Amino acid sequence: MPHLLTISHYDLEFLQHLLDLSSYLQNRRDVKPLDGSTILFCFEKPSLRTKLATEVAINQLGGSVIHITPEEFLGGKVLHAPQDAKGIPEEREALKDTVKNVAQWCDGIFTRVYNHQTLQKLASYSDIPVINGLCNLHHPMQALADLYTIHESFRSDKQVTITFIGDANNVAYSLIEIGLIFGHKMQFSGPKAYYWNQSQLAHFSALAHKYGGTFTHTPEPDLVVSNSDVIYTDAFISMGEEDQYQQKIAHFEGFQINEALFEKAPEHARFMHCLPAHRGIEVTDAIMDHPNSLVYQQAKNRMVTAKGVFAVLCNEEFQLETKSPLVSLS
Repeated sequence: MPHLLTISHYDLEFLQHLLDLSSYLQNRRDVKPLDGSTILFCFEKPSLRTKLATEVAINQLGGSVIHITPEEFLGGKVLHAPQDAKGIPEEREALKDTVKNVAQWCDGIFTRVYNHQTLQKLASYSDIPVINGLCNLHHPMQALADLYTIHESFRSDKQVTITFIGDANNVAYSLIEIGLIFGHKMQFSGPKAYYWNQSQLAHFSALAHKYGGTFTHTPEPDLVVSNSDVIYTDAFISMGEEDQYQQKIAHFEGFQINEALFEKAPEHARFMHCLPAHRGIEVTDAIMDHPNSLVYQQAKNRMVTAKGVFAVLCNEEFQLETKSPLVSLS
């Protein structure tokens, strides 16, 4: 069963096909690969862009969406249900049974969860595609939209230098993965207290070796800004970390994307942010609203690339029909 839990589960050819197909479907309201299909949405965490952009994409492809709460879908107490004094889980129903039932009625599951392990459990039980709308480790839908935006902006076969500055989080992880798979030069700068571990660094190195991209990292943002085509940041305090604000924020002094830092980049450099942005914390108003800012183009492309993802994963016949790339962004 083809799920989308992480970017690196797929190879360059398949990911390129998703982007090409997204471009083809972007303005083709007459093509309805999800006609008659129903996708289940379940979100443990808040969502604006991911939820709305994806629902619009599914509607335009002819499908429909059903929203269900985590309490209804994930067994009543989410996946890791506490146990009572007798050792009986306080859950309404076994997750396996819930997922098997959903597969009788729906054609895909789109979910945003706190823990990547939840997605793995869902996928292990599911007879329909499970698509990750964000978890603690990965954000593949964001990465697809980001790379689509970069290719759309630069329109070139050349290697692009993409620099992420800030927290070593789920958005950064998926962005680095997809950038390396497409052979780009990926750079990261963040405080040592919130940095990649050795396993993650080894993973990036392996992807770079396999696909021909490069990955460099440093705790000094000034060292990587000057050669950047794209400067990307995200909130320093991620969803669910609000109670860690005071202990985290002190580490990010010097990592704000402001006028002084952005002026060190080439004149053509673009600014990107997955949103929501905390203006005045990780980025200033002047950079968010800069003529080279792509933040709203990124948001739009969340809908565009969702079309490619759901058309391919939730309609096997359509996937076979469109096996060869239809339109290239490069």
